[in-house]
Amino acid sequence: MNADPIMAPMSNMEATEFAAEQIRKAIIVGHFKPGDRLIEQQLTDMLDVSRHPVREALRLLAREGFVELKRNKGASVSAVEAASVIEVYNIRLALGKIALDYLLSEEGRLTKSDLGRIEKLARNAIRLAETENQSETVRNDLEFQQAIIDATGLQRTIRYFSELTGDIRRFNNLLGVVYTDRKGDAQNYIMKLYEAIRDGNLAEAHAIWQAKFAKAAQRYLSLIESGQSDGASKAK
Repeated sequence: MNADPIMAPMSNMEATEFAAEQIRKAIIVGHFKPGDRLIEQQLTDMLDVSRHPVREALRLLAREGFVELKRNKGASVSAVEAASVIEVYNIRLALGKIALDYLLSEEGRLTKSDLGRIEKLARNAIRLAETENQSETVRNDLEFQQAIIDATGLQRTIRYFSELTGDIRRFNNLLGVVYTDRKGDAQNYIMKLYEAIRDGNLAEAHAIWQAKFAKAAQRYLSLIESGQSDGASKAK
């Protein structure tokens, strides 16, 4: 009997990843809303793929927390719960500290190019805080965070942090957060964080990163607990 082959032939994996990506994007932007049923045949028709990849995509999205699967009821879009917000922010908080420890614990690890990118995004934050469109502020902030993570070159840290950005975008779109002090946030949590990184001040960088993420999570949790947002549910 021949041994199992090391390399397997191509399967439905690419179709599954495609379907998952498209459904995930639709959930993030709010095309599919919390509680909406995700019917396999409809998704198959929309995505022009067979049913099996769609079924596997829904299972994948259920593991990511975007979809809820119930026996005999099928799939539906998950509501945003306080526990999910806390989990996502705690993970990103921890990954950020890993990145800061790596970058600032040894001189020369942070390249001039990476520091320049971080500085540019920090200065963009100050400029964008003066505009009316807060969506650009959010986009720039997520890029700023990712730039710090990317600068490490630590592939697992980069991948895990990046994968959770979709959750942050979904929280923001679904809960409708209004940022009332964008100028203060840009100065206190972005520009000062850049300056701490530039100066190699690890303790200060840790403190600002911690405060930044605590404030961000609290914004979402307040909306969930107050019941002001559709599609969010309180922790039981």
